Amino acid sequence: MKHIKTMMIALACAFAMVSAQAQEPANNDTTIYTIVDEMPQFQGGDSALVEYITHNVHYPQAEKAQGIQGKVFIGFVVEKDGSISNVEVKRGIGEECNAEAVRVVKDMPAWIPGKRNGEPVRVSSMLPINYKIIEQPQAQADTAKWVFVEKMPAFPGGEQGLLDFIGTNVRYPEEAKKQGISGKVFVGFVVETDGSVSNVKVLQGIGGGCDEEAVRVVKMMPNWIPGEASGEKVRVMYMIPINFRLTLPGPQDYRR
Repeated sequence: MKHIKTMMIALACAFAMVSAQAQEPANNDTTIYTIVDEMPQFQGGDSALVEYITHNVHYPQAEKAQGIQGKVFIGFVVEKDGSISNVEVKRGIGEECNAEAVRVVKDMPAWIPGKRNGEPVRVSSMLPINYKIIEQPQAQADTAKWVFVEKMPAFPGGEQGLLDFIGTNVRYPEEAKKQGISGKVFVGFVVETDGSVSNVKVLQGIGGGCDEEAVRVVKMMPNWIPGEASGEKVRVMYMIPINFRLTLPGPQDYRR
């Protein structure tokens, strides 16, 4: 009788283990995908990614002195846990600029991983890092537009304030809806020394009225907290992406 009880307990434990495994299946997919249901995302969205790159990339002085400039394209994989791996230069401009771009990408904090069928998967991605020499003649130093400064401009209320402003004010153009147009419009502008926004222009558009709508919303933004260099307020070039995404009926999120 004791032997039967022991066998029943063993069977019960084995059944519990099988049930637990059935409820929590292991995700053993090691495939590296290019496009998935939910693409990986930098923590805080594209604006935070731009800010991270701006604050962390340092222009190598030797190559800057040689007039080397342009975009370094870095490929990498966002792993299931959001960590970054397989970082490599896809297209470079110079040894030191390439190495600096790789360093910054490797140092990135964990992303929100991509998902396929509701499960996190490995996703390949690519990031362009732009090195541009900004001419600043001494006589015009106070009016020059800066790209990298010690203190970047900030939207009132910070990152969340900017996301809320965009989400509240952007309207999806009917023409774009009819044509099934969706995607991100990248808008560049200058934050002036008084925080006002000027020189608003589309850097990369998608058409269907989305470009004009993105520009309209950026132009109506309230004054920012201006950027600073050496303790002085300066004009700073900035860029934000505005996302137009066709979804099921309901509130639209243009922020990411």
